[in-house]
Amino acid sequence: MEIKTNFCYNAFMKIEAVKNVNITVLFTSPINHLLIDQKELLDLFKTGDEEKDKRTFIEAPGLKVVIFPNKKKEFVFEGTRILVNDKNEVLPKDSEVIDDFEKIIKSNMIEQYKIAAYGFNYDVVVASENNDFKISDFVGSKVAAIKGIKSAGVNILFEKDGATYVFEIKPIGSEQKFVAHFNAHFSTNKLPNTEELKEKINKEFLEFKDIIKKI
Repeated sequence: MEIKTNFCYNAFMKIEAVKNVNITVLFTSPINHLLIDQKELLDLFKTGDEEKDKRTFIEAPGLKVVIFPNKKKEFVFEGTRILVNDKNEVLPKDSEVIDDFEKIIKSNMIEQYKIAAYGFNYDVVVASENNDFKISDFVGSKVAAIKGIKSAGVNILFEKDGATYVFEIKPIGSEQKFVAHFNAHFSTNKLPNTEELKEKINKEFLEFKDIIKKI
């Protein structure tokens, strides 16, 4: 999917596609997987449409995963965290990821008193329109001086306004196209309400856009 007008940040960089929008919650101790009932979980997202309701359920010690391939949604329950992924290639403001997350977090399957943090993750494809863009523009002349470099990227951890961020970007096969990842992490034992989460997931995406704009 190509996103044209809204994502032209400068003459050389643009986001071509949003590949994944995610919300993750971390817990202070392992979640009780016995509370995560397969039927109850599936009932939360049942549409009545056979094709849309097709799913894959994966279970292993300390892990439960439900994948709806035709909805392009994933729900992952690990030892101490829950991940909700939306791979519909839509902007956060158009994603159902927060509504889906709220269905889970408000169910009887989740021990909310164990919540320790939450965060958002975004994965996008970025294209360079500058044919002269080189790996050295990312990593600097000292690293670029290494002979035979085939791929290089940037991994940055920083803090801002009480939140912790991770930004990563690296080429995909050529120096004109990149995969970029952004994580915004908030340490708190109290989740914002639904509307606040929707505002924040959009706000942090704008932070992501701004970083790309500055590259």
